[in-house]
Amino acid sequence: MKKILNVSEMKQVRGGASPSSMCGEGEQLYTCTSSWMGGGSTSGSVCAKSARGAKEAVDRIRISQEVSSDEVAIVCY
Repeated sequence: MKKILNVSEMKQVRGGASPSSMCGEGEQLYTCTSSWMGGGSTSGSVCAKSARGAKEAVDRIRISQEVSSDEVAIVCY
């Protein structure tokens, strides 16, 4: 099971994929930013094997939280 980062841990992530002991084998920690149609944005970190995989993980979470109808642009790096 993957660990969800708390706020303090997320603040330590500086962008760009980086190795992390919190991620599974072959995964890196990616920083993702979601820019919402209303003008707000949210950022967080996710473990994935690629930036595309990180974006897909964020998108799955967004859909599971029933905000899939909101327009959003997700960028992971």
